[in-house]
Amino acid sequence: MTGRIYSGRRRLVAATLACMVLIFGGIGVVAHLVARHESEELFSARLATSARVLEALVAQQLSTATLTRPIVITLPPELETAGENEDEAFGHRYETKIAFQVWRDDGKLLAKSASAPQEALAPLQPGFSTHAVGSTLWEVFALRSGHIWVLTAEKEEVRREMADYVGKSIIAPMILGGLLMLAAVNIVLVRSTRPLKELAARIAARTPDSLDPVRLPATPAELAPIVTELNHLLDRIKAAFEREQRFIDAAAHEIRTPIAALQLHLENALRSHDESERGAALAQALAGARRTSSLAEQLLTLSRLSARSDDYAPRRVSMLEVCQDVIGAVDPLLERRGQAISLDAESDCPVWGEPSQLRRLLQNLIDNASMHGAPDGEIEVRLAPAGERVLLSVANDGVPIPEDEVARLFTPYYRLRGAAPGGHGLGLAIVKEIADQHQAPIRIVPKGNSQGTVVEVSLPATQA
Repeated sequence: MTGRIYSGRRRLVAATLACMVLIFGGIGVVAHLVARHESEELFSARLATSARVLEALVAQQLSTATLTRPIVITLPPELETAGENEDEAFGHRYETKIAFQVWRDDGKLLAKSASAPQEALAPLQPGFSTHAVGSTLWEVFALRSGHIWVLTAEKEEVRREMADYVGKSIIAPMILGGLLMLAAVNIVLVRSTRPLKELAARIAARTPDSLDPVRLPATPAELAPIVTELNHLLDRIKAAFEREQRFIDAAAHEIRTPIAALQLHLENALRSHDESERGAALAQALAGARRTSSLAEQLLTLSRLSARSDDYAPRRVSMLEVCQDVIGAVDPLLERRGQAISLDAESDCPVWGEPSQLRRLLQNLIDNASMHGAPDGEIEVRLAPAGERVLLSVANDGVPIPEDEVARLFTPYYRLRGAAPGGHGLGLAIVKEIADQHQAPIRIVPKGNSQGTVVEVSLPATQA
């Protein structure tokens, strides 16, 4: 196993938590700013309204009164010590944080609330302003009525406290809800990852030679492709093992007979006292060694093709050149057998494939046609375009192949009934593997005059 191992569940939970903090934190900050803005507008409106009420009810009378001392509007003493949750029968504790003053133009303080200081809450200028009196910051609204100034104010901490309370009332449920959601997500993830743990447990419990498909009681849709591909992989491995076992069994069976014959010929040569007999025995041994070498080569070729172990690098290939090269190589051998070979190709037919494999395909087709054809017959190789394909056909003269045996010809080690000795039943099996790699269908049909067989391979064409 390579790479770093990490918990996907923990990573997802951590990412969810980070997103929640960013999103809910942003919402909380915005909510706090909005609450602060709205509370300031509300409180400012209340200050203005209070000033107008005082101007209407009190200022007009005080403007004509002669006072030696300012009138102080007292509050119930219980409000000074009232807690947040105590009964409000005497009023509200916030009244101690709200104040008003009534001044004359000449700087005479006519009236004030008990919570207001002796000095002016703000300069006698109309409108809203913020001023500090001692260590207390006041939000003030000043209203002029004739020679009278009405100042209404409230401590700045009231607005801040209200904004903080509104922000907390918004953020706290979101935090609690977020934590609950995080816990719920974690629970859902734990339940959702159970099939993964079940899959890992079933794989860990398997024996090394077990290649049966993996089965789960219930498979999530997201996990189904992994299980499917894993089972496909196991099927391919099983098929490869079976193919390897068949190859070993067949190779041992096929090679045993020629090796035994070779050993017998060599023993005869050693026991013989006649030079002619010894030479005949050695010649037979040499022929057997060649057949054994040919069989070994075909076995290895079929094994590599079946296992796809050869490098397959398809490219544009001139089939005319392939045909000319192969026919030129096999023509001397066919002449010794008394057979002729011809090529019928109107033009070059480029295909998409691997050159060495295509040469082997054609050579095996010609060898097969020669072995099963008439001793003095002719082998015809034809190359013709067929739309987006190129049709390669090899025909021989002789007895046609029975229809019930055509489907079995591509089976490894299968030989026709009454076939001439010397073959191993691997030539057409190799042809089939090469054709499958090139996605080229194969068809075996009787020759037109019913005196021979035609093997047709439809190769994918490519543009020049």
